Amino acid sequence: MLGWLAALGALGLVPGPALARKAGRSSGEGKGEAGGQGREAAKAPWRTGRQLVVVLLQGGPDGLSVAAPVADPLYAFLRPTTALPADCGGLDLGRGFMLHPALSALAPLFASKQLALVPACALPGQGTSHGPALAQFAAGTPAAQARRTAAGWLGRLALALAGERSQMLVASQSEAYDGAPHYTMMAPGRGESLPGLPVEDQTLFAAAGRLYGETGGALGKAFATGREDRQEALAKLLEESRRAAGGAIPAPHFAAFGQRFGRELAKRRDAALGFVSVGGFDTHSGQGAAKGYLADRLRETGQGLAGMLAGLGSAAEDTVIVALGEFGRSARENTFGGTDNGLGGVALVLGGPVAGGRMYGEWPGLAGHRLAEGRDVAVATDWRDVVAPIAVRHLGLPEKKLGDVFPGFTPASSPPAIVG
Repeated sequence: MLGWLAALGALGLVPGPALARKAGRSSGEGKGEAGGQGREAAKAPWRTGRQLVVVLLQGGPDGLSVAAPVADPLYAFLRPTTALPADCGGLDLGRGFMLHPALSALAPLFASKQLALVPACALPGQGTSHGPALAQFAAGTPAAQARRTAAGWLGRLALALAGERSQMLVASQSEAYDGAPHYTMMAPGRGESLPGLPVEDQTLFAAAGRLYGETGGALGKAFATGREDRQEALAKLLEESRRAAGGAIPAPHFAAFGQRFGRELAKRRDAALGFVSVGGFDTHSGQGAAKGYLADRLRETGQGLAGMLAGLGSAAEDTVIVALGEFGRSARENTFGGTDNGLGGVALVLGGPVAGGRMYGEWPGLAGHRLAEGRDVAVATDWRDVVAPIAVRHLGLPEKKLGDVFPGFTPASSPPAIVG
């Protein structure tokens, strides 16, 4: 049995049916109509049957929890309550890193070399505000250039790959695929609201309020003022989290939806590209460590990604999935038991063509002088250096067209060789 099939079998996920690679038609197109793989597809520069799916983990997932640098004592120092303990059962990734135990659905894929991770990965030169960062992700360029792009980078990639016959399957709204000549929108189903302040925190507020309220005097007034300030700050953070997840599939829903998306993509062999955004990663408060809010979101996301490969069936041999956020989170936890918007995050790359079972890219470390602005993981790998080689080596994009997809981008001299 092939490595990826064995890995998915260990999870109890049943791959979808084998797919016939012949011309066909699909329905429900967002623009235009689905094309077959006839003469037009044969003339296209992209390699027939090969696919790339981009999963945007919207809100800024915490790279230091996904791939935790547990061997670095600064990790626990910077995160007294949110650092993963080295003995929490996560998979050893090598280089002193550990995969979050909630991502156990992905552990067999790492073991079978179908999963690779890139730490300290983001778009250089971007900020840490969700709106601008999402716009920059969609444009595939930093702030200054983003304002001058007329289409999204996935839309430009679709055009560069196969002109007017290129197809996409998408499940979330995003400017990233603006300009794509044809796409199919797959409805994810009923959405879910994001949870707010953890119940235990709300209970603590109420109990402390009763205690100090009964004392009266200066102490009672001081607590009341502090409580109001804290609640106001938390309300702002929770509202920001909801905005950050706008348009994305909630992670609890993605756990099951991932397999549906994989099955649908497997039917559309004329679709070179797929896109999904998953929300729930803006963890300003109550983040937790091995267990808690973020652990739940990671568990659901891992199940969704593994399910997507299972749903692809034999097409997983020809599909690469890249999952990443618009940015990462702060190296130091905040006073609310969470982390703030940061810079360097993490990228996960999985699928049959992936040379996995390892981590790629440089790691800048957590020493104060190595942190960006003294607070964030520095960006060591441009996510475009992850995606660009996949577009060229896997999809067959002519290298001279990289500038059309990513205007102003200069590839690294030695980008991560995650696919052959």
